[in-house]
This record gives sequence, C-alpha cells and structure tokens, in this order.
Amino acid sequence: MTQQALEASISETDAVRRLHELNSHYIRAFVETDVDWYRDHLSSDFVCTLADGRRIDKAEFLARAAEGPGVRDVTYDEVDVRPFGDVALVQGVTHFDRDGTPGSTRYTDVWQLRGGRWVAVAVHLTTVRG
Repeated sequence: MTQQALEASISETDAVRRLHELNSHYIRAFVETDVDWYRDHLSSDFVCTLADGRRIDKAEFLARAAEGPGVRDVTYDEVDVRPFGDVALVQGVTHFDRDGTPGSTRYTDVWQLRGGRWVAVAVHLTTVRG
C-alpha cells in the first residue's frame, strides 16, 4: 500500500469514527432537548425534510427541537456511515415510544467537512411502517 493510500485509509477511518460519534450526539441532543448542540453542529444552510414531506430550515428545526422530543425510550440501530471525501451520508433507524405506541423513523443525514469540522447540512426522515 502506498503512503498516499495509507493516509487516505486512515483519514476515512477517522471520518467514520468521528461521524459515528456525531450521530450518537445528534440523537442524544434530540432526547435531551440540547438545542445548543444543534445550533453548533448544523450548518447555517441546513435543511430538514420531515417524514410528512415538509421541508424546514435550521431556525424551524431548532424551534421544534426546543419543544422536546415528544417520545420516550429512544434507541437507534442500523447505523451506516459512508464518507465521500468532504461529504458523508449517515443513515440509521431510531425507535421510540409515543404515548404508548412504538414507532420507528429511518433517517439519512448529510454531513460536510467545512473548515476542518463536520457539520450537518441536511436530514431526511421517513416513517417506518409495520
């Protein structure tokens, strides 16, 4: 393996590790209503496509986050991190209880390396049925 290939491999490994960390913090921030974490880790041009198809910007996302999760017993799995240079997709499924009814949402987060740090630029949410 060439030095350049080794460095690229290490860089991708570091990116995957970091993005897994950010994913767990993203979900923790949701559960704990940590709006400050989102404010610091979402890009200024962040957009979110909700499970019902509506698209919201960072300001509305933060306002919704401040209202609290509205769910309990949040867990997540099926996390897949796929870096593509300075952009990465993080996909997974969250599971929760809403008023005694279990539910799940599949998410795709788009992260971009800007100024040496990863920021979320977009998220797409899809309700998992059945």
